[in-house]
Amino acid sequence: MTVPYWLDRSAERGDVEVDVLIIGAGISGCSTAYFLRDQGLRVAVVDKGDLAAGASGRNAGFVTCGSVEHYTRQVSKHGPELAHDLWTLSQRNLELIRDGFVAEGGVDCDFAQRGTYSLAGTAHEMVELRAAAALMAARGIGVTVVDEDHIARELGARGFFGGVLYHDDGEVHPAKLVRGIAGLSGADFYLHHEVRGLQVRADDSVVVQTSQRRFVASFVVLATNGYSSQVHPYFEGKIYPTRGQILVTAPVPKLIAAPCYCNFVLDYFRQLADGRVLVGGFRQLARETEVGTSDAPNPEIHAALERFLHEHFESLRGVPVDYRWAGTMGFSADGLPLLGALPTAPQIYVIGGFTGHGIGMAVRCAEMLVGVMLRGESVGALSARRLG
Repeated sequence: MTVPYWLDRSAERGDVEVDVLIIGAGISGCSTAYFLRDQGLRVAVVDKGDLAAGASGRNAGFVTCGSVEHYTRQVSKHGPELAHDLWTLSQRNLELIRDGFVAEGGVDCDFAQRGTYSLAGTAHEMVELRAAAALMAARGIGVTVVDEDHIARELGARGFFGGVLYHDDGEVHPAKLVRGIAGLSGADFYLHHEVRGLQVRADDSVVVQTSQRRFVASFVVLATNGYSSQVHPYFEGKIYPTRGQILVTAPVPKLIAAPCYCNFVLDYFRQLADGRVLVGGFRQLARETEVGTSDAPNPEIHAALERFLHEHFESLRGVPVDYRWAGTMGFSADGLPLLGALPTAPQIYVIGGFTGHGIGMAVRCAEMLVGVMLRGESVGALSARRLG
């Protein structure tokens, strides 16, 4: 984006000078501001929209431990130690939400911790889920293998071959959570400020031009996730925008005991605090087109979401769909988040690339990023410099 001379209002309003400017008012940006709050720094957060206007307000609200793949696949892809480290990271993330923001901070965000299920859509997937449960149990992770009768009784669902209940997982109203974190952070927020230019000056300060103001910062944090390549060219091919689709029904009586993933974690559903049923996923039906930053619902995928709902929940046939939406997630090239300073600009930090698992990782990642910024701590395999 660029700023025409005719639309530049920064001169009449004056520069905003801060120590740290965070671009992105989602869960990662607001959490980073929160962990910087007691450091005596001037911190500001800018966003082109409102709080949680991006993926943070367009996801399903799962606060899950681990990652978006079965544990066996994480072990195969990253090795047993890194797979366990990712689980530990997300477990700490849940604790920060539950104990820090909700219990201590008083954030009202419909948080509940009833576990989550991963359900097998095929007999083959059930074999893999049993293997994953065995690996997790050996690591001391609380899991229970469940059968079709359990699923029918606890979830009101049919057509699955069994599954695994992960004991420690949670759920949340994600937008309420982000608003609560923002309120606790003590940072200054400049919403509806679209970033249209970013430049490192000779004195190593960073100038960020938005649609309304000019900011001068000692350090900048890019908490832009799926939109990162629009802000800085470094992220081309490293974090790419991927769309997700969700529908929400009208309220119905209590039916689903806990949030659920299914079909190798590609699809998911849960019942919300007010009784509505949320269903999302089916990106696999249109992988080539479910990219980019459009928030327009995909009719093909939404038709599949409704078929899924009616196939697995006979009691929900005929229930109206009250909400449909799409959202943009940031997928990283290797499936792991990126944290730390850019190799090309040490004043510019990044937190993003959560690959569909932002609510489950972003708070802990923000805590880690602040450790990098203030104390030079290492984030190991999550370093933003690993992709070149």
